[in-house]
Amino acid sequence: MTSLLAWVGIDSRGPASAYFASDSRITWPGGGVWDYGRKLFACRRYPQIFGYCGDVLFPVQTIGQIIEMIDADLIANQGDSIETWVDRVVSLIGVALKNYPSTAKQAFDLLYCVRDGESLLAKFHFLQLTFKLVGAPVITRIPVPAQSGPVAILGSGTSAIKAQNQRWSTSDVGGTSRAVFSAFCDSLKSGDDLWSGGPPQLVGIWRESSPKTFGMIWNNRRYFYGTEVPKTEKLDNLRWYNELFEICDPFTLTRKESAQPQPRPRGL
Repeated sequence: MTSLLAWVGIDSRGPASAYFASDSRITWPGGGVWDYGRKLFACRRYPQIFGYCGDVLFPVQTIGQIIEMIDADLIANQGDSIETWVDRVVSLIGVALKNYPSTAKQAFDLLYCVRDGESLLAKFHFLQLTFKLVGAPVITRIPVPAQSGPVAILGSGTSAIKAQNQRWSTSDVGGTSRAVFSAFCDSLKSGDDLWSGGPPQLVGIWRESSPKTFGMIWNNRRYFYGTEVPKTEKLDNLRWYNELFEICDPFTLTRKESAQPQPRPRGL
């Protein structure tokens, strides 16, 4: 299964960012485990991000195709309504699922976030798209909270994430993005959910510009979408975070000298 988290970052002017985080573990009946599975996706041109839990093969293939179609202007236009975007995405998934072998079908959920507008006019729309073995997909709009915090928690790691989020939310950094992400990372490190593991993955949308894909410093190694990254000259092309949501230097694997320290609260 999966640990899948969506949250919103809110500042004094309102919603400023939206993030998805996931683990990288894929498991099979009989005990097979692989900690290199991609579970998050971000468009390059449009402010849209996706994450999935449940089935693996179908979502990985289909979301990857949809992302490319969105960026190639083959699904909808920049000014189209959120309803139009959702209808087109769900329709494409439905057509692909209809032609998918019935013996391979499994239920899955998608988290889908779209930013409408830019700067102070930006609005973030979160949706959960549930595809079951039978029946029409269920589309659920998820409200945005009044302060920085989780918007949705899905997958087998739900209980572990909620438990750690409760601890962090009562600390002196509760109600911040760093608290939400650090709680998520603590849930993975705890091992409380055997079906979640490997390095975390992180994508996000800010008030302006295209979606962001982030590198992760995890156990003193570099990861991108769950895959370990070798040392190259272009590592600075990405922003890198550690489990405390500190901006890191991908060469030293430590917090950047110019970045704000985010120390772990006492007692956590």
